[in-house]
Amino acid sequence: MFEESEEFQKKSTRVILIFTLLGAILFILFGNYNSNEFEKAKKTFKGETIGLATRIEHRGRQNYLRYYFYSNRKILSEVSIRSYSGSDLKDKFYKIKYNLNDPEEHYIILEEELKPDSLELVKAGFTKTKYYTYDDVKAEYLGEWKWK
Repeated sequence: MFEESEEFQKKSTRVILIFTLLGAILFILFGNYNSNEFEKAKKTFKGETIGLATRIEHRGRQNYLRYYFYSNRKILSEVSIRSYSGSDLKDKFYKIKYNLNDPEEHYIILEEELKPDSLELVKAGFTKTKYYTYDDVKAEYLGEWKWK
């Protein structure tokens, strides 16, 4: 009786291992398929605008870049993407490509930082805002302009 249960355990272990392996293969293939579909869709995006990278968030071992951009003078989206470059992307402008029919479908191009002038930024929906900080040494408020 003991021999039968030992053989049954070996067979069930093999079956579980085979199903786990098949599940992993299907998961990898499905993930690759979705990635390829988005790559194809990205080629059809005709809309272009400017996005501002605002901060890097650390979640576990991953870094995520938060950025936003405007569409029709409203903040369209503030999303996170996995970033491997570190904090050198923060507080810089980058090109955003998006679907004209559904602006929620978009992606940021991080390969090249944009250096837009103020007219381009205003056209993209950004405004210049003055922020005040208090300087204890001088005992006065110091104003600083930032694009928002």
